[in-house]
Amino acid sequence: MKAILLANMGAPISESNMKVFLKSMFNDKAIIAAPRVVRAVLSTVISTLRYKSSWQKYVLIGGSPLQQSMRKTAEQLQQMVGAQYNVSSVYSYSEPFIEDKISELYATGIKQFTIISMYPQASFSTTGSVQTSLDIMHKKFTDIEFQFVEDYYDNVLFVQYWAKLINQKIAEVGYKNPHLLFSSHAIPQSFLKRGDLYAEKMKTSASLIAQALNLPYNLSYQSKIGPIEWTRPYTVDQLTALHTSKIDEVVVIPLSFVNENLETRFDLDTELIPYGLQELGMKNICRVVIPESDEVLVTMFYNFIMQTI
Repeated sequence: MKAILLANMGAPISESNMKVFLKSMFNDKAIIAAPRVVRAVLSTVISTLRYKSSWQKYVLIGGSPLQQSMRKTAEQLQQMVGAQYNVSSVYSYSEPFIEDKISELYATGIKQFTIISMYPQASFSTTGSVQTSLDIMHKKFTDIEFQFVEDYYDNVLFVQYWAKLINQKIAEVGYKNPHLLFSSHAIPQSFLKRGDLYAEKMKTSASLIAQALNLPYNLSYQSKIGPIEWTRPYTVDQLTALHTSKIDEVVVIPLSFVNENLETRFDLDTELIPYGLQELGMKNICRVVIPESDEVLVTMFYNFIMQTI
């Protein structure tokens, strides 16, 4: 038997779990490029100071929808690939942790693993974190074989997946002249200076999808934290600029995600969209909701697996 692991960052399921989640995240060298001792101190301080307020955001959205979406996607993929594969969801910062699941499956005799990133555009801070876990496990179990699908930002099925969802949303709201606003998770500018190609991959994804739909678009970035410089333009600033330019039908697309999560349900739905409606006075702004699972997306994952045989 072979294993297929769908890898994501995870999400907390309780206030105490929120503290563990934050500590794991900020102790990750892919997130903070600092010596281990420095990361240990920073992660302890940050998680202690922020876990209560961070958990309140999850409370406001009724808990993270990410795990349910991951389960549905894994189940749909399991049906496609059949019983000769074991399909699981794994996470970097919450249970089941990537390294724990690999150890568990290895103990049953599984030595061949295909890992599929749930980050469509690879970055040091996302796929880099997954790769670190794989490197650790390969050193621990030297006879393991890993195939890592790092990203698929320009895959024809990924473009088809988003084009379908966007068309469905436009038809639902009845826009006549929609303008696409792709919103992606921001990363520190320092990552780009170190050679991270994430922003370039975002540009490619947005361009291919907009071309497929023959619609105008802008690309922006959301969810920055702290005082450092992050990838720009920020989504809130780009939305303001579109409003100033008299663009009155805006469709927001969370391009860097394939699962609903805190950044879609809170950052976009409870902050950005209300800002457009209430602060800017926009009448026509909506957001494409990511389905729990989707046949086009899962078919793409299936194709990746068949290519590794």
